[in-house]
Parts: sequence; C-alpha cells; structure tokens
Amino acid sequence: MSSISLELTQASQVMTKSLLAAKSDWTVAELAQFLVSSGITGAPVVNSDEQLIGVVSVTDIARHASGDADDDRPDSGRDYYVDSLEFDHDHVLFEELSPTALGGTLVEEIMTPTIYDVTPDTSVKDVSKAMVQNKIHRVFVSDQQKVIGVISALDVLKLAVE
Repeated sequence: MSSISLELTQASQVMTKSLLAAKSDWTVAELAQFLVSSGITGAPVVNSDEQLIGVVSVTDIARHASGDADDDRPDSGRDYYVDSLEFDHDHVLFEELSPTALGGTLVEEIMTPTIYDVTPDTSVKDVSKAMVQNKIHRVFVSDQQKVIGVISALDVLKLAVE
C-alpha cells in the first residue's frame, strides 16, 4: 500500500500546470490549427479574462464540419473528458478541411459548456470520486474561475505506484 494518502494530497500537488487553452473568440479553423500544431485532442476554453468557460475537442470540430449539430444527446459534454491521447485519424480530417469548410464559426459556438473542475485544495480522493462518478478521465483545477491546471486519471494512478 502506498504511503501517500489520497485524502491528504491536494489537487495542486498532482496537477499538470502547463495547460494549453483555446480562446472562445477563435474561429474553428484557428482552433483546428492550434490542436494540430500542439498535438492535442482538446482543450479548455477561456474567455478574454482567462476564465474557464467550457471545453472543446476534435469531436466538436468534426461534428461542426459534418453539419451534425446534435448537441442534445445525453453525453455531449463528455467527449473532451474521455478522448484518448491518440489523435492521428482526427488530425488527418482537419488537414483535409479548408478554412472555408470550417466557416467563420467561433469556438464558443461549438464548445461544451460543461466544466468538471475542482479547487487547488480539493483532495485527490475527491478528485478520484468525481472522475468515477462522472465517468471522465480528467478534471480541471481552477482558482476563481481561472484554469490553473489539469488532473488526468494517469496523474492519480501515478500516486498509487509511488
């Protein structure tokens, strides 16, 4: 058994601080380029005040590009949170799309406004419970609505082997 207590360890101690965020006023074409060049499948969305207002993923872009705007499905907020880190097939799609195919739509129009976040002092045990209950693989750490980090399921698992 690990000597690290999940109840005593805080989110701020295990979060990844280097977090790439998308801006709500970017076009979908700008977002696609950002994701491809950064090698990521999704990102938190921040407004001009750097406040966390949603999340966006390659799935959101693909849905927009295909004209499938069915955001009323029950798990529409989960795509970003459960995407794997493998993105090759989605990025090939974006490379084939021209900026005109993506249109002048803004990130804030296609993002998921559902935010799974915790405060820096939330225990890792509570972070783990939130992940299990919501069936998600990552949560954001925010302080006064500003995203300061992210915790993945892998981050939590690392504690178990220390």
